[in-house]
Amino acid sequence: MAACQIPSASVRLAATSQLHPPAGSSRHSSFAPSTFSFSSRDEFFRPGQVALLRSRLPGSRGSGSRGARLTVRAAADYYSTLGVAKNATKQDIKGAYRRLARQYHPDVNKDPGAEDKFKEISTAYEVLSDDEKRPLYDRFGEAGVSGSGGMGGAGAYTSNPFDLFESIFGPGMGAAARGGMGGMGGMGGAAGPRTRQPVPGDDVKMEMPLEFREVIFGAEKTINVAHLDGCNECGGSGAKAGTSPRTCPTCRGMGQVMQTRQTAFGMFSSVSTCSTCMGVGEVISEFCRKCGGEGRVRTRKPVVINVPAGVDSGTVLRVKGEGDAGMRGGKRGDLYVFVKVKETAGIRRDGINLYSNVSVDYTDAILGTVAKVATVDGAAELRVPAGTQPGDTLVLERKGVPKVGKSNIRGDHFFQVNVSIPKRVSPTERDLVEELSAIHKTGKTRTGITVEGARPRGSSSSSAIDGEGIVDTVKNVVSGIKNFFSK
Repeated sequence: MAACQIPSASVRLAATSQLHPPAGSSRHSSFAPSTFSFSSRDEFFRPGQVALLRSRLPGSRGSGSRGARLTVRAAADYYSTLGVAKNATKQDIKGAYRRLARQYHPDVNKDPGAEDKFKEISTAYEVLSDDEKRPLYDRFGEAGVSGSGGMGGAGAYTSNPFDLFESIFGPGMGAAARGGMGGMGGMGGAAGPRTRQPVPGDDVKMEMPLEFREVIFGAEKTINVAHLDGCNECGGSGAKAGTSPRTCPTCRGMGQVMQTRQTAFGMFSSVSTCSTCMGVGEVISEFCRKCGGEGRVRTRKPVVINVPAGVDSGTVLRVKGEGDAGMRGGKRGDLYVFVKVKETAGIRRDGINLYSNVSVDYTDAILGTVAKVATVDGAAELRVPAGTQPGDTLVLERKGVPKVGKSNIRGDHFFQVNVSIPKRVSPTERDLVEELSAIHKTGKTRTGITVEGARPRGSSSSSAIDGEGIVDTVKNVVSGIKNFFSK
């Protein structure tokens, strides 16, 4: 047995004459019960009264009984909920509901408990505005309309308070339960069935591979996109040609149903998706043969994609309106294209700059040369200055990647120099290189002949040395070596 402690001042017994003290007790004994509990055996009564289910007064015998103990339940008074008299007309009841619904609608009134109050108002109006339920309520109280013989039973209501609100204020207002009131301008509008809400189509995502040069300079690509398109046979309704969907009889077009059950602890309500129409609000008797009632069919369509110059792997291009078609006139989704760039041999990208390696012969590194290199613009000439060291970086300006949206801004192409040194040389080549080494170290050939203008490595004297003489001498020797290699 569940007990609920309630202050005695909060409950008034409507018929105190029903309480009879046991024999031997004083007729003037005070009675102020403070403990109330629910019993498995219920008695029902008129609105506003308190049911006396069991009483144990002071002096009565009972196992474990001390003092006064009452089992009571206060019934809901729908007339008091709406603030009308019991003889109120239907017009009075409707006017009271309109006034209170405006005040307590949860999308207008954000106070705690406003939604519960709104549901109570809706339940009261549903009963008192019904010509069949109101007489039953006046005679038997809440039990007469709950469909139950006791509080332990479960009376189910399949009405939605927001559906009731819509029937009074117009079709645009009941939708506030799902998407907000949208203003109160629709108050007092004509009642009508709720129309099926449009559902936007999904976005379509796909990957598009591009060549390296295509992302550098931009391109126009045509791709085949598989998406859902509107069915041209049923016009997107999903119904067989010549027919149309009808309002769901279970939820009356709301797409949701409310179950209100009366238990020993009060009224419990739950809102769930209508199982008949699956939340759509309409049902189709005969489906379209082409789309099977979906209203959409899967098709493939060629779509032209304009690829801007400078995009990179991971760039997402959006094509508006090329996604799946919406349902019931909903907006089409978009197409999102993910760019994937194919790598190219010998060129690496970092932002708007490009990087490559260039190999030169050691004789060219000493003498300087013009090397042929590959760029995104095609073959180009790269000047290698004399004395270039391994690892040096040379640059071709404005041969990189254009900046997206600013094609006049373009990066550079950088080349890292690799000096090629032969692993094996012929005896003659070795003699020439050793001759060059001797000149570089001592300023003389291996036979002791002094080379004019040559300066030994590490020498600090410069009085008899021509500044460019050693360079010219080395160039002459290296040229001889190079000519010999070329034979």
